[in-house]
Amino acid sequence: MQKKSTFKRLMQNQAAPLVLILIVLLIVTMILSSGVTQGAPVSAMFTQGFMSRTNLRNFLYSIVIQMFMACGIGMLLISGNIDLSVATQASLSVMIFAWLHQNTPLPWIVCILITVGVAICMGCLSTFLVVKLQFPAFIATIGMSSIYRGLCSVMTNGYNITISDGPYLRTGRLMVGGVVPLLFIIALAFIIVFQFILSRTNFGRSVFMTGGNRAAARLAGMNPNRVILILFIISSIMAAFGGMAWVANIGTASPTSIIQDAPDMSVISASILGGISFMGGAGNLIGSLIAILLLNVLENMMNVLGINPYWIVFAQGALLTLALAINFVSEQRARRKLLMRN
Repeated sequence: MQKKSTFKRLMQNQAAPLVLILIVLLIVTMILSSGVTQGAPVSAMFTQGFMSRTNLRNFLYSIVIQMFMACGIGMLLISGNIDLSVATQASLSVMIFAWLHQNTPLPWIVCILITVGVAICMGCLSTFLVVKLQFPAFIATIGMSSIYRGLCSVMTNGYNITISDGPYLRTGRLMVGGVVPLLFIIALAFIIVFQFILSRTNFGRSVFMTGGNRAAARLAGMNPNRVILILFIISSIMAAFGGMAWVANIGTASPTSIIQDAPDMSVISASILGGISFMGGAGNLIGSLIAILLLNVLENMMNVLGINPYWIVFAQGALLTLALAINFVSEQRARRKLLMRN
């Protein structure tokens, strides 16, 4: 049997219709935001509104944190696990980094390394609760989320920490071609690397096996517990990177802003919408990336139209519900086909 290429496999799942929807949404958003419908020249579609340098730069910055989180959350979902403390981990990482940066003589690179070390500890703690104490991942990470949220406020009594201008902010705000943030390119590189790991390495196969059938993974000589440990650590590190990217953009570390924005919930929605099975064992990060772009372009378009922001939340929830329904039907269909073969 001829082996299918990665592109063909991607096009046979939910990524294909998402790409088409994304293209349509982009075109509609460009038209509505550029003033073409009010008599502006067609060329304005590529220079005004959504495609203006300022808006495009802000749009790409706004999804960087979601792209970082998508690496960890997506791989955890494929393994049959979930981490609902990612946003609070990002917030705590941000507060630790900002405090170190402002109150110690340590170089910002060292502050990042210390923050990553704390993130690794958070990932190990989640793994301990899930693997050793046998807590459901859903319950364990909700509990840890409350703890991290409290620690964020305790560190500064609820006050923000402003990052003084320096090499860190200048590095975080670097642009490629004057439009594309360097942080966006770095986040995209992480997604590509982790997608390669998932699709082309033994560890990636272990992730799919752990999510699809943990008992079979053990019989095949794999160690699902070690896989889960690595994935929780990766998720925590990616959350820390996302949080620090957030600070590099706005220049202020807040104990609540990331939590209130809930980028992790958007990423979970995008992951499921992009084809990752909520039950584990299937999916890819490229589909998640396409879904992240789709959801954020949809939000931008609704803002252009002046639609009540509460309807934006409704639309995103409706898309998530639709994705879950499609995922459930696909799972049931696959099970019926398997039973018929047997």
